[in-house]
Amino acid sequence: MNEDEILETFKLFDQEGSGIKCKDIGTVMRSLGVGAKEKQLKEFITQASQKGSFVSFPDFMEYVKKAQSALTDDSAVNKEAIQGMQVGILRFFEKMSQKKIRENPPDMVKIADIKHLLSAGGEKMSEEEIEEMSKQIRQSCRVEDGRVSFDDFVKMLSG
Repeated sequence: MNEDEILETFKLFDQEGSGIKCKDIGTVMRSLGVGAKEKQLKEFITQASQKGSFVSFPDFMEYVKKAQSALTDDSAVNKEAIQGMQVGILRFFEKMSQKKIRENPPDMVKIADIKHLLSAGGEKMSEEEIEEMSKQIRQSCRVEDGRVSFDDFVKMLSG
């Protein structure tokens, strides 16, 4: 995503030309598809609040760059977490044995199980965010009988 696209989205939230509200940093980032961690968003809001109640585009752009570099640094951790998510779904929701998961893991998981995990564990997502993700899953992934291809789901997350 280039700076012009980011500026265009920023301007949608900056109606008066004075910047976006500090509390809206996370909302604008998510609308750009930048998934900053909650801890990092709190740091950005704290930094921005020290300068005033609004965030200018250059400052926002710095936050976007920091968030994107943190996500890149975490890519190995993210892959491990995603694999753990798949095993967790199969083990706890599907009641499959570890042996069966290792030998023949199914490629489809229930969308409801993914939604439950996203709302309950780690950095919890809001109902609105989960419903938006459900729409994205149905639009861009192979879905059958309320189940999604886990590989398609992972591609959607990383794409």
